[in-house]
This record gives sequence, C-alpha cells and structure tokens, in this order.
Amino acid sequence: MKICTKLIILSVALVTGGSLSAQKSKLVSAYNYNKSYERDNDCSELEKGIKAIELVAKNESTAKLLKTWYYGGNLYFNAALAPDAACAEKFPNSLEKSYLFYLETIKYNIDVPGASELDLTKQADEKQFKSYITEPKTEYNEASYMSDIIRRKFPYLANAFVNRGVEEFQVGNYQKAFDYSQNSVQLNSYLGRVDSLGLFNSALAAERLKDYDKALELYAVLTGIKYGGPTIHLYIANIHENKGDTVKRVEAIRNGLKQYPDNLELIREELNYLLVTGQTDKALENFAKAIANDPENSAMYYNRGLINDQLGNQDSAAADYNKALKLDTTFFDAAYNLGAMYYNIGVEWNNKASNYGLNETSKYKESSKIANEYFSLSKPALEQAHAIDPADRNTIASLTKIYAIEGDDVKYTEMKKKLSGN
Repeated sequence: MKICTKLIILSVALVTGGSLSAQKSKLVSAYNYNKSYERDNDCSELEKGIKAIELVAKNESTAKLLKTWYYGGNLYFNAALAPDAACAEKFPNSLEKSYLFYLETIKYNIDVPGASELDLTKQADEKQFKSYITEPKTEYNEASYMSDIIRRKFPYLANAFVNRGVEEFQVGNYQKAFDYSQNSVQLNSYLGRVDSLGLFNSALAAERLKDYDKALELYAVLTGIKYGGPTIHLYIANIHENKGDTVKRVEAIRNGLKQYPDNLELIREELNYLLVTGQTDKALENFAKAIANDPENSAMYYNRGLINDQLGNQDSAAADYNKALKLDTTFFDAAYNLGAMYYNIGVEWNNKASNYGLNETSKYKESSKIANEYFSLSKPALEQAHAIDPADRNTIASLTKIYAIEGDDVKYTEMKKKLSGN
C-alpha cells in the first residue's frame, strides 16, 4: 500500500508539472508570436499571441508570473498601435487590456512583500500601489520592464485614452468618454502628473450623464489648479441651476469672482441675480465694474440706465441711455426708454398743474412750463425710436400727444393717421 501511495503521489506531481510546463510553453509562444508580429506585421501572429496569453493569464500556475502580464501588455499594446485598421478592429478593447496587463505587471514587479496581493479596485490598495510607483526608491524585480512601461508605454496610452474619450464624447457615448478620460487621469497620476485635460473631459462627460455630484467633484479639482479659468466656475453654477439650488449657484459665481474679479461673464451672472432679487445698489456697483471691463457694450449702459430710471435717478439714467444710443444708433429700447422717461415726468407735472385751483395760477403755470420742458426733452428720443421702428404703436401714441401739446398740426395729423391705421 505504501508503494501505491508513492506511485499515486508521483503521478499527481507529474501531471501538475506537465500542466505548468505546458502553460510556460504557451507563455514562450505568446512572446514569440509578438516578436514575429513586430517583425512582419502579420495580424494572424498577433491573434495567436493574444489567444495564448489569455489562456496563460487565466491559469493558476502562470497567473502570478511577472512575464505573463508583461508579455500580455506588449501584445495588446501592439494591437492598439496596429496601423492596419482591419487588424485593430479585431481587438476592440486593446487599450484597456494593455493598461490592465501593465498594471498587473507592475504589481508583480514591485519588490515589496504583499505588493502582488494588492486589489487595485479598492481605493486603499490603489493608493498604496500609487505610492510604490511614485517613490523613487522602490525596487523592482525587473527594472527594465518598469522602465519600458513608465517611459514608453504609459505616455502613449495616456494620450490614446484622452483621444478616444474625445471621440466617444463627440458621438454621444458619454459613459465611454468618461471611462476613457478617467483612465487617462489615473494613468497620469502614476506618472506623477496632473491630467487637467482628462479631468475636464471627465467632468463634461459626467455632466452629460447627469452625474452632477461627480461633475462637481471634478470641477472643484480643476478650480483648485486654476484650469479653464472662469469658465469652470460658470459650469459649476450651471450644474447648481440644473439642480434647482440658487444659493449654491450664486456661491459658485462669487467664488469665481474671488479668483477672477474682472471677468465680464461672472460679473454679468451676478448682475442678473442682483437685479432679480432687487439688490439694486449692489447691482449698480457691479455695472460699474462690468462697464469698466467692456466700455463699448451698449447693453451694459442700457441696463444700468434701467436701474437708475427705476430709482428716479433721471440724470444718470439719461446719461446711460444716451451712451447706449451713441454706441448703437439702432438701439430702439434705449431711445424709447429715454423718451418715455421724460414723457412720464412731463405727464406727472401736467397732472400737478391740473390739480391746482383757480387761485393758484402761478403754480399752474410753473407746473405746466416744467411739464412742457420734459415733453420737449422726450420728443427727439421718441422721434429716434420711431425712425428705428416706425410700426411701434406706443411710440406713435406718445408722439401724437406731444405734437398736440406743442401745436404742431402737421406732425400731429401725420401721427394720428398712423395711429388709426390710415
């Protein structure tokens, strides 16, 4: 019985040894197929090599061998670089596979106890893995493998991931765009670099996927490194608007203004908020900043004129309306509002005059005089508005009354006909 036991044990050992030998043979074949492809560019050699390495990588006896992952990474790397489009299409996931194989290569290459057992899907393990790679004193079992991956393979893969992410984004595949961009971000971090473009593309893709929390997280990183300038703060504000959070939207705009106090778009965004919420004093301060940065913008003067008009600051309002018209002679609203402002003041003084009694003749005359002065001031602005838009009925009606007050029968008749549609 003892002899039989020995024979059985020996038999098992021989079978196991044979299995290991067969797998190692496949590993050598995978290496040779890759070299053959690099020499002849025969896609069939690449196919054979990848088929062999996949079997080796799945076998327990060779799955922890450093060469298994390095040879596999090289095979998939060549598939990703394949100049023949028909050949490249046979390996649609070559970029990702190459990257994963190289990560495993590094894991088994790190000459530190426990490094090969790291699970890179776990945040803590991935952080530890990164610390090994970025530490110059880390030793490797095969230094040449590490040098090849870090200096040659990873920079190419990082660039390829970014480009692939852009391509997927452009055709609306936002999840793939996000994944490719994130691969680039992670890979560059192993190289000790911040991939600002990859972060930005990831954020855009996350936003399109409506994963707003992830997008905000990524945009926050970008604002920290000042990538994208004030535009990133506007993107953050837009996300909060989509989420219906006005408070955080305004907070994002104001955070942007802290970094970029002279940015016109951020100033405009805050202005809109201030106007909607009735914070006119603060709005006027911001208009001064905006106009200083964009002095040829007629809309800025017009909008500030509106606020001054509403506050009863007629001189300031008139100055802004006139400046807007000087910059844009076809600015109907600026011309009409200037005329309407003076016209309405004239109407107020006219009403005052009407309320005086028979014994208040001097007050009546004084109020009527002031009213007519304002009507006279309103006339050229309203005439300019009418010239810009001859069909506007409010302008025609106002001019009809002014001409009647002034006793200009010819123009009164002309406007009266236009008002009646004749």
